[in-house]
Amino acid sequence: MDASFAKTIRVDPKRLKALGKKSNAHGWLQVVTHLGAILVCTIFLASAWGSLWAVPVFIVQGILINCLYAGVHELSHNSVFKTRRLNELFGRLFAFILLMGRDQDKYEHFQHHRYTQDLERDAEIVGGEPFTFKSYLLYVSGISYWPARFSEVIRLSLGRTDSWPHLSEAQFKKVHKEARLMIIGYVLIALASVVSGSLAALYYWLLPMLIMKCFHMLQNTVEHTGMPHDDNVLLNTRTVTANPLMMKLFWNMPYHTAHHTYPMVPFYRLPDLHAEIVAANGGKQPPTTSHWGFQVQMLRKLKREGTSKYTGQDISAY
Repeated sequence: MDASFAKTIRVDPKRLKALGKKSNAHGWLQVVTHLGAILVCTIFLASAWGSLWAVPVFIVQGILINCLYAGVHELSHNSVFKTRRLNELFGRLFAFILLMGRDQDKYEHFQHHRYTQDLERDAEIVGGEPFTFKSYLLYVSGISYWPARFSEVIRLSLGRTDSWPHLSEAQFKKVHKEARLMIIGYVLIALASVVSGSLAALYYWLLPMLIMKCFHMLQNTVEHTGMPHDDNVLLNTRTVTANPLMMKLFWNMPYHTAHHTYPMVPFYRLPDLHAEIVAANGGKQPPTTSHWGFQVQMLRKLKREGTSKYTGQDISAY
């Protein structure tokens, strides 16, 4: 998505052009270190399985796998690598690992950028039910996320169009084919596991990913939940304070206001873009919170009020 959604903030065009330059070297560094960390964890988990040492490694493995979604997101923007085919290749690989269709997520996400926080057109929130204290806990834990994810892939593979009104006929045909190929891929992995008598896919991939979804939800929920339904990116999107490790794991997505303002800028240059936006905004930071601070405030609000709009209206309440 090579577009700008800034209405009140303007970064110098020459500076923006420099920030928008893509780099295969930066892309390879992020992809190799992330996948390498998963490989190392897999080796340690295999050797430690059955002992108490397996518990922390299992947790780290689940975190690393779930944070691949930050990669899916950036690869969908074709901004990780300068070479477009590399964005396509790793985007499909990461999405397959996460039980999601790369094309379906890409189309939905582009609608989200184009119509952020628009209740009728933002494809990532259309039809969202108001949160209650219980439903939010189930969502942020991942317990209600995975059944919805499984159902989505199955319905797409069957050609169900009712849940995706934002897709054109051509786009739906593409995601329908994608979902069927995904199902075939998962069936082949299951058959190979049965034939070989191996539970490796379950122990080192599926279980860590399913159980540790809650960690990824720290970022997933904080970006827009509770923000006003306004088309100004400085009002409808949050920036998140985070330490360098969290920034690395989430591919700099805590700089989410910067990303939404100029989504063509690669993730590895978002810290610099954030600084430019703050300077252009007279030194004023965009709405900012921490991952844990947001969760505490969200749960307090839901416990106090009982229910809340899916995206909320009162920015000060969070």
